Amino acid sequence: MTQSRQNKRKVFALGETVLDLVSEDGLIFRAIPGGSVLNASVSLGRMGIEVDLISEFGADEAGNIIAKFLAANAVKTRFSIRHPDHKTSLALAFLDSRRNAAYSFYHNSPEKLAKTPLPDFQSEDVLLFGSYYAVKPGRRDFMSGILKNAVGAGSVIYYDLNIRKAHESELGELLPAFINNMAVSSVLKGSDEDFFHLFGLSDPEAIYEIVRTYTKVLIITTGSGPLHVFTPAFHRSYPVPLISPVSTIGAGDNFNAGFIYGLVTSPQGVVNVSETPVAEMDRMVGCGLAFATQTCLSAENYIQGNFEPDFWKKYI
Repeated sequence: MTQSRQNKRKVFALGETVLDLVSEDGLIFRAIPGGSVLNASVSLGRMGIEVDLISEFGADEAGNIIAKFLAANAVKTRFSIRHPDHKTSLALAFLDSRRNAAYSFYHNSPEKLAKTPLPDFQSEDVLLFGSYYAVKPGRRDFMSGILKNAVGAGSVIYYDLNIRKAHESELGELLPAFINNMAVSSVLKGSDEDFFHLFGLSDPEAIYEIVRTYTKVLIITTGSGPLHVFTPAFHRSYPVPLISPVSTIGAGDNFNAGFIYGLVTSPQGVVNVSETPVAEMDRMVGCGLAFATQTCLSAENYIQGNFEPDFWKKYI
């Protein structure tokens, strides 16, 4: 595949936008534009990938901060909705001694969304979506319409479960939405905790036996333990670098960004991702681990974008 063909590959990131207020002592906070897919979008924009954020946030000062930040980082917002009568959602993140965050969310979103243009997906495009926003009852129609368009175009769909403890009590009633999302996805990614919450399973092989009914490529993270990748042809495990993080906020989001970066820069076709050869899967995972590691060594939720050529190789 030619480089010009690769350059035509676009990424669309569908999910929630918040303003993160991060604190180490519970008294002093720093504001950082956040949200799982926003974090990934910024890192992709910093690496020169054409990326559109499909999201919603307020037409308030917090929303203006986010909009200016996204524009400065080459993230398009033409498919995002600015709510004139509602405020931007906030996420208070309290870092513990291991630099992991506990969250408190404050939402002020309308019950129904205003109509907005939807992307014209192409087969070489990638759609990233996930988190609670992907199964939120009040956003299912919006979500389903976009997923339907992406499926119809034959785009690659990357789904990150990213289940938070605050929604554990809802998982039973939300399970059909999770399954529907898996069924349209080309790649499914989740932590070992995500899958234990959903299926009561912790063995990676057993998890893949269930989800392979819906999607062919599965990525399982296990914290500081090995990362697992399953395809119909192979199962690979990858060690995670041992580091002393500044902040783990955005680590999983940036693994997603790195893997997608590897996907859209691949010399091979992106449509049949389940047929990716082992060596190319190693490169994609290496990109994901590099993005996640650099993010953890920064106070930001995203990479700096200053990677050297073949940066991924030292992670495999």
